[in-house]
Amino acid sequence: MKTSHKGMKNNEKDWATSLEHLKATLDAFHVPQNERGDVLVFVERTKSDIVEV
Repeated sequence: MKTSHKGMKNNEKDWATSLEHLKATLDAFHVPQNERGDVLVFVERTKSDIVEV
């Protein structure tokens, strides 16, 4: 993740927007709460590799 996002200058606003889109997608596909939580925990772990500024 770090290598593929290096230099993109993603910030907190970009991160928040991405999470909004992810949550909307999970809603649209009616992903059950347990699986939804697993996905969000996994994605949250990647934040430090993606957000640079």
